[in-house]
Amino acid sequence: MARKSLREQSLEQALQQMERDKARLERRLAGLEEKLSTTLDGTGLRLWQLEVPSGKLTIFNYRWGRMLGYQPGELNAHFDVWREHLHPEDRDEVLANLNDHLEGRTEVYQVVHRMLARDGSITWVADRGRVVERDEHGNALRLLGTHTDISHEKDYESRLNALASTDALTGLANRQAINSWHQRPLADDSALIFIDLDGFKQVNDQFGHRAGDEVLVLVAHGLNDELHRLGIHHHLSARFGGDEFLFQLPRMSLPRVEHVARRWLERFTHPLEISGGLGRIGLSIGICFGRDADNRFGLALEQADQAMYRVKHHGKHGFRVHAPVKYSSGEYRACEYQTGEYQASNLAAPGSRLPSWLHPEPAPKPAPKPAPVSQQAPAPRPASQSPPRQQAASAGTESADTKPVDAKPVDAKPADTERGDSVSADSESADARAKEER
Repeated sequence: MARKSLREQSLEQALQQMERDKARLERRLAGLEEKLSTTLDGTGLRLWQLEVPSGKLTIFNYRWGRMLGYQPGELNAHFDVWREHLHPEDRDEVLANLNDHLEGRTEVYQVVHRMLARDGSITWVADRGRVVERDEHGNALRLLGTHTDISHEKDYESRLNALASTDALTGLANRQAINSWHQRPLADDSALIFIDLDGFKQVNDQFGHRAGDEVLVLVAHGLNDELHRLGIHHHLSARFGGDEFLFQLPRMSLPRVEHVARRWLERFTHPLEISGGLGRIGLSIGICFGRDADNRFGLALEQADQAMYRVKHHGKHGFRVHAPVKYSSGEYRACEYQTGEYQASNLAAPGSRLPSWLHPEPAPKPAPKPAPVSQQAPAPRPASQSPPRQQAASAGTESADTKPVDAKPVDAKPADTERGDSVSADSESADARAKEER
């Protein structure tokens, strides 16, 4: 065997040394990658690299797919696979941000988006990257970045938002949530309902504030429970403040919203069992449809509130529906308030407009004695003696004791009964309609 020359021996030793150096560098690189992976995993960051021409995607410290519920090897680490798992509502925004950076229009690629996991759940990701290599023509070759699973942060954020917009006592929405309702127009057939409790102060004074809190919880539960029993689920409910509640019911007709109001009033006709005894409360309900408020939530809220106060002034525990009335001259637009057929505070009053099904066997009432001539009210002034505009102005200021329930302005257009612009004062027709609704 020929003896190796000194040159060959030198080259062989140099090669062996290079192999040892390579192994040492590989071990060092592996150690650095392990430290980097451990550090990034501790912070929740995932380091990724995208080879733009081929679309190959490398996740250095996290096996591709594990975040989305896939086992190693089930998904190819490729740009197309990543794109398919972008949430459909976020896909266009994410790809637009990425394309802007690849073409040099932005300094970094940065976006928060959702990804779809294998089981259909959603993972929130904060993605950030930068082009680290381009060719001689400026085309992006390599993109390096990080992504972070921020699902827990998003969940915490949503809980905070829920707490900020939820009344802690009743679980209904609060005033802050109601502010967001103002941003959306009110549909024509959406009914905004303002409710104020009658007798709540007396309950607080008699039994204490803890009992008052119990009443608020029972009322909030009872109002929603009646809606669910009627098959109304997609509605908004809020505690407006104190003992006031606000409801927004979609796809309502006048007979249906009246039926809802009657069910509420009937439920709270009886006293509530609270700590220390029985609490008696009532409901004063004002209602306004979106079509009667130019689809403006703020205006509908104001009109429903005014209708509620009309109930307060006419015996409480009842409901009124706001309805606009336009005079035939077309020069004036006034507000007429409809009287709810269910007035529980007038259960024993003669001529009550309660539906017959609430009192199947009413007790006979003696005929009222005529008042002495000296105490009788003066004859009403003929309507022709004052113009419609003046009559409407005086109608808004006269007291609840003197204004007839079904008073109509002179020259008023016939009310559209299909839209519920008026409620008949005839008790027989009211009873018939109530039976029909039942």
